Amino acid sequence: MKKVLALLLALACALPLGVAAAAATGDAIPYPNIGLVVESDLCDGDGAVYSAADVIAPDTTVYFPIEEAAVSKLTDKDFFKVKTDKGDDNSKMIQKVSVTEKNFGTGGRIKGRWVAVKIELKQDITDNEYKLTPEVTFTAKEKVTIGGQEYAEGQKFSIKFKFFMGNTTENADQDYMAGDGGVVLEPNKNEDNEITWEDENRTLARLAFESDDDAKKLFPKMTTKWDDQDYADYFADQDAFLFDFIGAPRISSTSRATFEIYNPYYDSDEDALTVDPSDVVIYQVIDGELVDVTPAFSAVETDDGDYVFRSKTRQLGTYVVAEMPIAAAARAERPAEKPVKEAPARPAPTEKAILPSFAKK
Repeated sequence: MKKVLALLLALACALPLGVAAAAATGDAIPYPNIGLVVESDLCDGDGAVYSAADVIAPDTTVYFPIEEAAVSKLTDKDFFKVKTDKGDDNSKMIQKVSVTEKNFGTGGRIKGRWVAVKIELKQDITDNEYKLTPEVTFTAKEKVTIGGQEYAEGQKFSIKFKFFMGNTTENADQDYMAGDGGVVLEPNKNEDNEITWEDENRTLARLAFESDDDAKKLFPKMTTKWDDQDYADYFADQDAFLFDFIGAPRISSTSRATFEIYNPYYDSDEDALTVDPSDVVIYQVIDGELVDVTPAFSAVETDDGDYVFRSKTRQLGTYVVAEMPIAAAARAERPAEKPVKEAPARPAPTEKAILPSFAKK
């Protein structure tokens, strides 16, 4: 009994004052049977706690720790039936609500393994803010005591949440890490804007444009991960690189923006290109199909000495940079609804092309 009370008191630092008071008085029950509204105070996967004022970014997973797993019966199907509900407010923005056991590690305010409500949020590429009100209800299957509180068979309690989800808005002249999300960008009207995407080692892509009078916001998230890409098998027999701009953002510019993908076949240790740029093939996913768009790109060397594939565009998309064309055998193994369109013969580049002799020695 004292152990459970101590655990609930330890949890109180992560909960609203109303919850802390309930846990600290009497026989220390997990939650009142009449239900509870929790305004934010959710945790991320590392145990760091969101404040009640935080607007949580889309495409994230948040947790609400209930009890330390070692002493909890809430996930034992012999004792409790669990019902989840996405709520009445913007439920379409919630991917899933569940109850799970989660190890929060040792670095956050919540530490160790806990029973927690897990709320998975969907992606959103707008600057809208959404109120979310999911709910979880526990119903006792037989008489059970938790923290000194006895629950009769059929007795239930609910945890009701209320928090907000949305992207923040930032100036478009920014640098981002690949995979960064949670923001939309507002271009500087009638001015030059430059966005770069990087990883831990180098710049991956760059977009430069002069915004027009109607500077529409754009969603800048880019991923290089192949997870769940249904065309990944096409490139299983070679080194290919994905540059996926989520939501295919349009660019409000006076003319087509300059778009550069940095050549992934540059070996910085050897200071040389490992694949002849004239052999590289660039595909774009268009209407669910892989389309060879190599003619739209020129292999060039920037003023800073970086090797890039440069193009002009009004809308970003999903690109694959491959060291060779897709093998015929790989195409044959793919479903018919994902054909590969061939491009016309590649025209002469309009900018200085990189030849093997230009590779740094």
